[in-house]
Amino acid sequence: MKRGKINKEHILFLFLLLLIFNLFYPYKKETALLKKGDIAPEDIIAPYAFKILKPEEQLKKEREEASKKVPPVLQLIEFTDRGSIEGQIDSLLKVSGSGTPIKSRILRNKKRIKNLYLNLYKNGIISKSSELPESENDKIMIESQDTNYIVARISIRNEEEARKYFNEEISKILGSSPYVEDISKKIGAFIKPNLLIDLAETEKRREEAKKSVANSIGIVRKGEKIVGAHEVVAEKEYRKLYSLKKIQSRNYPYPVLSEIARNQLYFLFIEFFILGFLFLRVKEVYKSRRFLYLFLINIFFVFLFYRFLPKYLLPLSSFVMFFTLAVNIDFGVLIAIASALIISIYEDFSFINIIPVFTGSLVGGILLVDSRNREDWYRTGMIVAVTTALLIFSLEFYNRSSFKEISIGVSYGLINGFLSILILFALFFIFERAFNITTNFTWMEYSDLNNPLLKRMSKEAPGTYQHSLMVSTLAENAGEVVGANPLLSKVGGLYHDVGKLERPLFFAENIRDNKNPHNEIPPKLSALIIKSHIRDGTRIAKEYKLPEEIIDVINHHHGDALIVPFYEKAKGLMDEVQEEDFRYNSGFPVSKEAGIVMLADMVEATVRSMDNPTKKEIEEMIKKHINKVFSTGQLGKSKLSIKNLEDISRQFSLTLEGLYHHRPRYPSGSK
Repeated sequence: MKRGKINKEHILFLFLLLLIFNLFYPYKKETALLKKGDIAPEDIIAPYAFKILKPEEQLKKEREEASKKVPPVLQLIEFTDRGSIEGQIDSLLKVSGSGTPIKSRILRNKKRIKNLYLNLYKNGIISKSSELPESENDKIMIESQDTNYIVARISIRNEEEARKYFNEEISKILGSSPYVEDISKKIGAFIKPNLLIDLAETEKRREEAKKSVANSIGIVRKGEKIVGAHEVVAEKEYRKLYSLKKIQSRNYPYPVLSEIARNQLYFLFIEFFILGFLFLRVKEVYKSRRFLYLFLINIFFVFLFYRFLPKYLLPLSSFVMFFTLAVNIDFGVLIAIASALIISIYEDFSFINIIPVFTGSLVGGILLVDSRNREDWYRTGMIVAVTTALLIFSLEFYNRSSFKEISIGVSYGLINGFLSILILFALFFIFERAFNITTNFTWMEYSDLNNPLLKRMSKEAPGTYQHSLMVSTLAENAGEVVGANPLLSKVGGLYHDVGKLERPLFFAENIRDNKNPHNEIPPKLSALIIKSHIRDGTRIAKEYKLPEEIIDVINHHHGDALIVPFYEKAKGLMDEVQEEDFRYNSGFPVSKEAGIVMLADMVEATVRSMDNPTKKEIEEMIKKHINKVFSTGQLGKSKLSIKNLEDISRQFSLTLEGLYHHRPRYPSGSK
């Protein structure tokens, strides 16, 4: 798989991931609508809480009744020329009946006549009574700029009724005469409608009244039994089933295929988020076919558990901790986020329901970053259990759940923590060998000196064995100070020279009694034998099924270094010498750990050849060799920075000073 490019492996990964997301999506199964009198074939349980809807006829009738109770709205119009009209009425009354006996009666009742005219407008005058909307209680709402009030429908007159009423009342005041008829006719001309029917406002208020009528007569809680198996569906049960069917039709109006198509955009967004996260943060997974497939398998198990376990029992922390141990915390966080994002759509975007399990998984992953023994697992499981339980308690208490619901939720949270550790053991048992997963526990097992390969080395190549122990100590200490995996560095140091088991006596550390076999063979052949320990080491490592990380260290711990002793010897014996014949060609280290082992191997071999070196001599030797390796570009792929090299040099000096320090001479015969 090429670095930084989306290839067919990534496309297959996205396709399979999309398939898993759709496979476990909880598509809602519609509840069958049984008729009244039918026998229920099975228990029908409410999948979620819903309201019991009123029958359509009942709801329609109640809404019509509520609508009719709203009185029609009439707008009262204030006339701007009221003062002018009153002045004209005054002038009319002053000149009416002049020189007749009725004149004095008109002047005495002038104020009553004016008030009679003005009182006509108190409840308002409408153009036509037939235009008034119906009202159940015969009430009318009058609205003006200053106030609103309700009057009886019968108290509102139309224009004709207002004039008739005025004529009758003025006759009672002034009596019957032609002059009175003339006054009544002239003042009646000023009587005009001042009420307008506001049909829009009336309709608006009636619609609001209709909407205020509740469409339900109760509620069914999630998990409540609607009707039992083999029970008769009565009116009450039918109403619940009908309500559930209506809600399902409204909330899930699309067929399954349409709903699948609707979800794909969200799923694709999550997929490209996962792929982008891997590319930016976990490149070793992005470039690894086995880890991509491992991710798919584990995400499958996450959603399998989600479908068949209560959400508070979902052991998401197992998978987060597994990937944290198998790769790093970034990979663990990714599976937590990806799972939470997908489950949120499964839960109708109710992300809050997954918060306790999601947070518990992050806590588990963070706590296991540097774990080195199984006790760390048990302690982490306990912390995950307590964290999840407390969050569940807070969430359920906030939601005002019943004591029973809170107790069950908290119990699930406590069980979740311990269940996660059991599943974590199972995940490692299943995948550690199948996918060649290596963790700190793997390195601890391989660092056991009773390992068959190390035991063989201690017997067949004791000098190489002692050298490897020294290199592993140097590498482990250096790995700790530069952020590499110290256990992998240690194990890499232990096994880096296993290839020397093929011909142990041809390597300096195993030569005894000055019987050097290289004295009897050409230097080119000697160089070939020395170089062969890389190839032999790879073969032996595969025979003993060592992890790929260790094989990488074996392959790259010499880079393209020149085998100087035999090269110089060849130059002294031959006129033409090809330098390539005396160089390793195994490639450069591609990890910090491999780079550290390369430096540790070189430094340890050199210091071993020094006669009782001083601290200063050790420091100068280390700097010289590290600078030489760096300047030749052999650490270019190892991810070791210049600052790392300075720290490694300092740590090598401290370690070697402790191993090769000057010891005082004791008097002869002393113990």
